[in-house]
Amino acid sequence: MIEMALKLILSCVLGGLIGLERGWRGKPAGMRTLILICFGSTLITIVSYEMVKSGQEILGDPARLAANIITGIGFLGAGTILQSRGGVHGLTTAATLWVTAALGISIGAGFYLLSAGSTLFILLVLTVFKRIEDEMEAKETLYSLSLRSTYPLENETILSKFQIANAHVQRLSQKKEGTDYTWTIEFRSKHFEEEELFRKALSLNGVEGFEFNKYP
Repeated sequence: MIEMALKLILSCVLGGLIGLERGWRGKPAGMRTLILICFGSTLITIVSYEMVKSGQEILGDPARLAANIITGIGFLGAGTILQSRGGVHGLTTAATLWVTAALGISIGAGFYLLSAGSTLFILLVLTVFKRIEDEMEAKETLYSLSLRSTYPLENETILSKFQIANAHVQRLSQKKEGTDYTWTIEFRSKHFEEEELFRKALSLNGVEGFEFNKYP
């Protein structure tokens, strides 16, 4: 009984870790859902082993009940997948439900190190691999930045202040009207920090006007 209880506790912990990441991202299958899936899969696996035991002999196939877990999770996962004009959504959530059920089966079968290692790998895929995927799929956006100053700033000084790489600049023009200098910079970037732009602009010498636009 103690080993059974430890298995169930471990299923709550590992399922909860995965659910914590999902809940933090605001996904519909959060901590409670994944804890219940992992706990239920572990419980069914334990019961399936106990039902076929007779002394030290195994009667029947303990994997039959566990195999049906995957089928049942398939129906649950199908409910999380949505198809719209923007494409198919929820595939990762459905896959997370499925792999969490598999994790519960592994715990119920007594493969503790395998279960712990698998949990780390699942979290790695959901976090680090997500960032890599986002970077690969990110599209470049066109930005326009206009700056007016009474001080003849260097182009490199402006680009450095706003952290714009030379390779991303599409057009850079400068003109002088009276005592005012005006710079217009058009550039493309996948990721551009728009916060604190005005503070950065005002920190440059002689700045009197600043305008920033983002195009779809």
